[in-house]
Amino acid sequence: MKRRDILKNLALGSGAILALPSWANGWSGANIQTSGLFSDAEISLLSNVVGTFIPEGKTEPGAVGLEVDKFIDRLIADCYDLNGQIKVKKGLKLLSESANRIYKMSFSNCTHDQRESLLIGFSEAIDDHKKWFYDTMRRETIRGYTTSEYVMVNHYKYEMAPGYYNGCVDVSAS
Repeated sequence: MKRRDILKNLALGSGAILALPSWANGWSGANIQTSGLFSDAEISLLSNVVGTFIPEGKTEPGAVGLEVDKFIDRLIADCYDLNGQIKVKKGLKLLSESANRIYKMSFSNCTHDQRESLLIGFSEAIDDHKKWFYDTMRRETIRGYTTSEYVMVNHYKYEMAPGYYNGCVDVSAS
């Protein structure tokens, strides 16, 4: 390898190491932008669906507290094909219409028990689209919740770089 290549790689590596802390600090829930795929009403409905699956606890945050709704918004926009995106939007519309028809109010204004009964109705529906919507929202909510930093660190005891260096250990044989 030529000396110039080594110096160039060393300079690029040093620049990356210096830029890494500022780049890594940019990853927080407050910095996540909506995808633009959903309208404000749909985002609110999505947030309520996620909060119904994993509600806020007395001591533990729920799915909304861990911003799983933002995760699902980005996941559907970035990872689902157009057909999947349309199915999710249609499922949100059907859920909203069901709440209006059954309880005469929006899904957001329903009580937690009413929301659960609507979602359970979707899980037991004969209509394949409603069942797909329920299964997809449930699966992705659980995925987003269990892979959040809070759950990984506090419940699974995940460590980014396991292993420790104990520099003050006496290694002499006694």
